[in-house]
Amino acid sequence: VLKQFDIPKKQADRDEEAELHELARDIDLEDESTIAENSDGDPNVEDADNMEGWTDEVEALTDDERDVLDEQIRPVRLVLVKLRKLSYKVIHSSTLLLPEWKQILAEHKLPVWIMPRDVSTRWNSTFDMLDFALRYRRGIDAMTDQRKLGLGSFELNENDWMLAEQLRDTLK
Repeated sequence: VLKQFDIPKKQADRDEEAELHELARDIDLEDESTIAENSDGDPNVEDADNMEGWTDEVEALTDDERDVLDEQIRPVRLVLVKLRKLSYKVIHSSTLLLPEWKQILAEHKLPVWIMPRDVSTRWNSTFDMLDFALRYRRGIDAMTDQRKLGLGSFELNENDWMLAEQLRDTLK
């Protein structure tokens, strides 16, 4: 009975959700290619990042165990993907989203700053992005809550914010 009252998702929302999932998969592929580049294709060479005695326990997992791990990590990845894409969209929309971001921050009496980008080649940028997002949560929630801006697919729920906070504290 309730299904007949459900509002169907827009095609754009479905497209953005699929895009988020694709981006999360791309992050895995990027990590794998980085590992492959560091080993120079020689299977007998120790991992270049293993100079301090760290071991990659994921390598020892079976395919089923790896699938379970991937499923458990997926919510954390999606939080990161949402924040990365939100940051990118705000920065690159200088005529619509950026002025709206500045106005929202002023309304919430927050200093006007742009969310730092999470860059794979910049050390600690994930922590910086998460720390910023948690400090500017009110502004981010206000931005993603405005339907006219089209950022609803980047909205973080309470569980997402909790994951972001836990990951930030872990990276600290």
